[in-house]
Amino acid sequence: MNDRLKKTERLMSIWITLANNPNGYTAADLARKFEVDERTIYRDFMTLGADLKVPIYNDKRHWKMDQNYFLPPIRFTLPEALNIFITSRLVLGYSHRYDPNVAATFSKLISVLPGPLAEQVRKTMDWMQKLPKDEKYLGVMSKVAEAWVSLRQLKIVYRNLDAEKAQERIIEPYYIEPAATGHASYVLGYCHLKKALRMFKMERIESAEVTTNIYTIPPDFDANEYFGSSWGIVVEGEIKTVKLKIENPKLMRILSETVWHPSQSFEKKKAGSLIMTLKVTETQELISWILGWGDKIKVLEPESLRMEIIKAAKAITAVYK
Repeated sequence: MNDRLKKTERLMSIWITLANNPNGYTAADLARKFEVDERTIYRDFMTLGADLKVPIYNDKRHWKMDQNYFLPPIRFTLPEALNIFITSRLVLGYSHRYDPNVAATFSKLISVLPGPLAEQVRKTMDWMQKLPKDEKYLGVMSKVAEAWVSLRQLKIVYRNLDAEKAQERIIEPYYIEPAATGHASYVLGYCHLKKALRMFKMERIESAEVTTNIYTIPPDFDANEYFGSSWGIVVEGEIKTVKLKIENPKLMRILSETVWHPSQSFEKKKAGSLIMTLKVTETQELISWILGWGDKIKVLEPESLRMEIIKAAKAITAVYK
């Protein structure tokens, strides 16, 4: 790739990067991100601002872009376009409900996708039209998103799984996280009732109302770190070292060729078995995943997880006696 083309791609990437983050970046941040020196980044700023008239500015700490400015049409490489297509299929398999907002998103993406992929996304949209529409869920999701983006407290009526009646709460949304295993979305937020961070399943929110009260998300909060040690959506509990033994050859290959968790590692034993090691919290989601493989996985440690698996196995056996 010649230098002019590299610069053009970098300029476009900087443009998009600044547009996607209202908090902005330092020149050093962008230099590290695009693997160039800071002087190159400053020259790029001059090109974007003076030549291309992109409204970027420096607030004495970060370089930012006017958030009222619209990005120009974006063209995707084939791998990028393929990622969008895969995402559309994942959304369809995850939600199993018609969402006009998702349909609108896909219709806009079709205009910038290569022909064959655009046609497949269009077929996905046609299939989505046949799915049931949940107006209550869509309304709740919209209010939660509005509160999160505008940083305004949200008043919800929420019914816990084990509660007989719903309860009114004031929450401050920090993050919205989908859970593929449960085909559900959760909002992580500070709960004024419990005076702590709590997870709220969208489907259990009976109503939601955005208030005028402003809140702030702690600057050190990072959702990626928060959920980093969890196996699924639940994050409570101590992080433990989990060791699993696999002797089935097919399962060895299935497990080792997939990234199940960022902490995973594998060790092949001389006897032919495979040891899978994880550093995660011990949750029901993890237990369910292990049980899903039946007798093909054996928990070596911790002992507490071994006992939970034994307990669950005995209960399953009792049901079928």
